[in-house]
Amino acid sequence: MSLPPARFLFAGLAGIALTLSSCTPGAPPASAVGGGCRVIHVVDGDTVDMVCPDEGRFRARLTGYDTPESFAPRCAEEAQRAHQATARLRALVRSAVRVEARLGGVDRYNRRLVHLRLDGVDVGATLISEGLAVRYAGGRRIDWCARMG
Repeated sequence: MSLPPARFLFAGLAGIALTLSSCTPGAPPASAVGGGCRVIHVVDGDTVDMVCPDEGRFRARLTGYDTPESFAPRCAEEAQRAHQATARLRALVRSAVRVEARLGGVDRYNRRLVHLRLDGVDVGATLISEGLAVRYAGGRRIDWCARMG
């Protein structure tokens, strides 16, 4: 069954309006707000597995902050703080109703760079305010063992 031209035009315009309403003002053109994105697994405090419409499933490095390493911690304190950051991010994801993901490029580990907000709140800001993360915009990372020692 084909739609009459007027209905087809209306459906097309509605689709455009829906697409435009999910854009973030000021976001770079290559970015997209991930309306309908879901976090499906928390790897650690700043890495998650996600699935987004039109993007599929991918591993994401959350941007704007850094948490202690859980994969190869350099000291017991770093391992403990990494566990706390991971547990806190899992709790934030589990309780979130709305996921906003501003998608960027990829890092050297082929993870998608994503700025993540849950229920309108930046996850990095939350973890930073709770002492589980530090601001990070690339470059050399801090030595968590020296910082906690």
